[in-house]
Amino acid sequence: MAWFFTLIIGFTVAYFLVFHVRSVGMQIVLFLICTIPFWTSNVIRMISWIPLLGRNGLFNSFLISTGVIDEPQEWFLYSHFSVILAFVHLYTLFMIVPIFNSLIRIDKSLIEAAYDSGANGFQILTNIIIPLCKPGIIIGSIFVITVVMGDFLTIGIMGGQQIASIGKIIQVEMSYLQLPSAAANAVILLIITLLLIWTMTKFIDIRKEL
Repeated sequence: MAWFFTLIIGFTVAYFLVFHVRSVGMQIVLFLICTIPFWTSNVIRMISWIPLLGRNGLFNSFLISTGVIDEPQEWFLYSHFSVILAFVHLYTLFMIVPIFNSLIRIDKSLIEAAYDSGANGFQILTNIIIPLCKPGIIIGSIFVITVVMGDFLTIGIMGGQQIASIGKIIQVEMSYLQLPSAAANAVILLIITLLLIWTMTKFIDIRKEL
């Protein structure tokens, strides 16, 4: 789910910057604005969600004041929702950069020719833009998946130490000096991650793109 939402948001932001912002200077400014949250540490960015999502946080207070809900919702924080939200917040930029790099290489004359041939916007998106930016999508997916697979800190903080993951299991086993089990789980995690990366690299020539 984290990969899916980072892909949707990353593609949308990159598409807007490339095809709807004509000025190169404005593209650079908007791109830098996207990077501003990444100038602070991951821990600070995660903790910043707690006063927003907590039982007495801004989200609950706003929803109660507007009459959307009658009582505070517990699932905003320390849940799968908050973990996925934090993942998307932390790692969307890893999806934006490679997709932006692929989109900006697309020859605009191809899109103009498609419009002249009678293609609509959806056809151009599915038949020209997405196929041509596939390398960026794959590279961004590799970045996001490899980082999320082993991230136990985000799950620990945003999940309230209540949500299990392979990275969290390895961290707990290491803290209790259960080194054989931790090593075995680490190897399993590594193999699964490498298989995912290998599968994705079958869709593009990764050497050519890098």
